[in-house]
Amino acid sequence: MDKPILEKDDIKYELGISIPWYVAVYYHPIAQGNYSYAIAIHNILERNPFPIADFDSCLFGCYSTALQALNAAVEEAKKRASDSGKNIK
Repeated sequence: MDKPILEKDDIKYELGISIPWYVAVYYHPIAQGNYSYAIAIHNILERNPFPIADFDSCLFGCYSTALQALNAAVEEAKKRASDSGKNIK
């Protein structure tokens, strides 16, 4: 992947556990002028079960602006981090 256009990271605290997450916005690999995002939870890159392209299995979504992609990525990362915390016992 190329260098990200936008990035954001944070830590979700769930049940006394710190769950770091990171999101990055990239140009969409197929739809020119659009944007997609990648997510990492606990420094592990999440895989898209329905990849946008064979060569970019870690990208999600198709947004018309980088900020829309970033906002969607942050929302999804917080949800996945929360789900990850619930699975740790």
